[in-house]
Amino acid sequence: MALLRLNKYLADNAGVSRREADRLIADGHVSVNGETAAVGTKIDDTTDRVALDGKNVEKRKTSHFYAVNKPVGYISSTVRQAKDDRLVTDLVQSSVRLFPMGRLDKDSEGLIILTDDGELMDKVLRSRNGHEKEYIAELDSPISDEELREMAHGGLDIGEGRPTKPCRVARTKDGRIRVVLTEGMNRQIRKMFAMYGHDVSRLTRVRFMNVMLGNMKPGEYRRLTDEELERMREMVK
Repeated sequence: MALLRLNKYLADNAGVSRREADRLIADGHVSVNGETAAVGTKIDDTTDRVALDGKNVEKRKTSHFYAVNKPVGYISSTVRQAKDDRLVTDLVQSSVRLFPMGRLDKDSEGLIILTDDGELMDKVLRSRNGHEKEYIAELDSPISDEELREMAHGGLDIGEGRPTKPCRVARTKDGRIRVVLTEGMNRQIRKMFAMYGHDVSRLTRVRFMNVMLGNMKPGEYRRLTDEELERMREMVK
């Protein structure tokens, strides 16, 4: 009989990362066969009964992935910090609990992936993988070519404890700025432009790895295609 680590079982079936699963276990939220589990517990996923906060965590057969066009004003979280918070997960009608794959700040809009596949989410979000995220920024004032070149070169201190990595920056035909990042520091694009005295009046994420926003309107969502998922899994191998 092959035993499975409890944190992996939760990542596969409860839509959490392994790190989050370990935190839930350590905090006493998880039981196995009615007994509070400990970090490092191994289970037989064919016979043992796992529960999270008293609710059975059933072994699932399929994962769920949605591309969502997050409107401005929604937060990339599953927990409300204030009563009037609007969660990006509220936008999708789903029979399973979904989690955002990464974050998109409240003032920004565009593509975010929601999923219940914690294991794939872990692999995608590891910063060393350098997966691309593409944004379109509208600024409150003109920016020079020299400033764009400096930004693309990287090495900016935006107060996050490490300098920015090189990125791709280019003007679009309509005068907006396209930025492609391979990292995701807090409010990074806004902070980079602010270093040159420019405020971002609108920021839209149009691509996450191989998934495109396309023509979805704010608040709309769709399931990822089999081709998109297959390509995403290949990119994190």
